Amino acid sequence: LALRQLARVSRQYTGALLLLILTLSLATFTASMARTLDQSLTDSMYYKWGADYLLGETGENPAADAAATGGGAPAETSPTASEGWMFVPVSEHLKVPQIKAATRVGSYPVTAVIGKSSAAGRFYGIDRLEYPSVGFFRRDFAYSPLGVLMNRLALASDAVLVSPSFMADYALDFGDTIELSVSTWGERRNIKFTIADLVYYFPTFYPGDEQQYLFVGNLDYIFEQMGGMFPYDVWVRTDENVDPKEIEQQLYDLDIKVTSMNGSREAIEKEQAKPDRTGVFGILSVGFVAAALLTVLGFLLHSFISFRRRVIEFGVLRAIGLSVGQMIGFLGIEQLLLILTGVTAGTGLGIAVSNLFIPFLQVGTAKNVNIPPFVVLIA
Repeated sequence: LALRQLARVSRQYTGALLLLILTLSLATFTASMARTLDQSLTDSMYYKWGADYLLGETGENPAADAAATGGGAPAETSPTASEGWMFVPVSEHLKVPQIKAATRVGSYPVTAVIGKSSAAGRFYGIDRLEYPSVGFFRRDFAYSPLGVLMNRLALASDAVLVSPSFMADYALDFGDTIELSVSTWGERRNIKFTIADLVYYFPTFYPGDEQQYLFVGNLDYIFEQMGGMFPYDVWVRTDENVDPKEIEQQLYDLDIKVTSMNGSREAIEKEQAKPDRTGVFGILSVGFVAAALLTVLGFLLHSFISFRRRVIEFGVLRAIGLSVGQMIGFLGIEQLLLILTGVTAGTGLGIAVSNLFIPFLQVGTAKNVNIPPFVVLIA
């Protein structure tokens, strides 16, 4: 009876069905947009600072200090800067109770030398064992998963991950050898690397005129080729709701000199408190609630009018022998099929529209506002 009713007088249900589809698709779109924007803020702040906290630290260079004060050896015999840098082991950071993991990340400007051509870029030296537990990395940042990339770096100390645009511009392939001129703290060395895999994005890297290409490799290999250690940043993973000043003081007590401390969580809270962001989420929330209320009220009103119009039909069905339970089943199946059809079509349309249009909403005045790109999340 329910299927026959829906098939014979389908026009009676068109309005309710279209209302369900419209409001459900609108609700899906607004909720997905809000979730995507919220996650995008988190991703962009973690991309900007790399981890929970980015610590700018300096080691000590006794040779350079002695030369600066006139107490060093003669110029022709004094040690170079690379021979003089000393650092507290990165494992000492773990003595601070709030710090759960730490890793070294060195960021240095490089120039790739390919035949007679050269290209500017930035090289990131990492510790492949510690980085996965600390650094921010999303699946779409590279062609291969993070674990595979770390294994590529483990196979050879000179392995390097490069941006796809670099390989395409210079017609290179996996296994090819390239030469990078690495410059840091007044020292410059030409170091050879072997291309192992691709990487599209890496935290804190924003392409520009002075650093067009991205390179990621082993930090220890750089230090080995440069003849010693050079200053690097330390990325740490911490507990939630920690006090940055307290962490900085505890690091100072361990003879770790922190020159700057930037946190992703604090940056996220600051952005979330901005009035323009609050207004956008308010509009999305109102849109979602309005769509949900319209769905419920519209469907209840349609059902009430439909029942009033069919009261004679229900009387005839009762007269020819349908029990109360059968009547309830007849009406319940009819409404259930209508709801399932509307919800399925509306949600499917909302998902399709979200995937199609939300990526275009990543706009702003910043130069690299689309880094990292939106990942559409369906709420």
